Amino acid sequence: MKLVAKNGKHQEEIKVIKRDGSILEVTIGDREYKLDVEKVEDGVYSVIHNGSSHNMEIIKSERKHFYAVNTQYQSFDIEIAPAGSLKGSGKRQGNKSEKITAPIPGKVISVKAAPGDVVKEGQTVVVLSAMKMENELKATANGVISKIHTKENDVVKENSVLVEIKAES
Repeated sequence: MKLVAKNGKHQEEIKVIKRDGSILEVTIGDREYKLDVEKVEDGVYSVIHNGSSHNMEIIKSERKHFYAVNTQYQSFDIEIAPAGSLKGSGKRQGNKSEKITAPIPGKVISVKAAPGDVVKEGQTVVVLSAMKMENELKATANGVISKIHTKENDVVKENSVLVEIKAES
């Protein structure tokens, strides 16, 4: 099975080579991994790679193929689809508004940008506390902050729009 994972402009092909119970052998791009993946609870997985355990929460978005991923150290949005189905998805038509949404319900710890600020893709814009973890929500494109919909100490619902960015074309 071949899939494509896309995070912003970065895209990698994922291929499952072999599966034996919880053990997966996969290639991501040109790198090969042997992983032990166990579902801990709905949407939460334990992944063991080279003797190190990594927990991740994967939350399905309302948009097809989109997920929010939370680990102990970072949070990011990812698009996963069958190989070939994302062709051209990185192309932009003129200036586009990108929306940063809350991947899970939580409390806004800080807002690190203001309307009119220029941001780079991957730059932290909002820090959200959820499930005893601080999640850095990052700009999904280079552009200018056009609107902030939240402030420090706000409690937000899952999928709430927090920030809008007018993306560069």
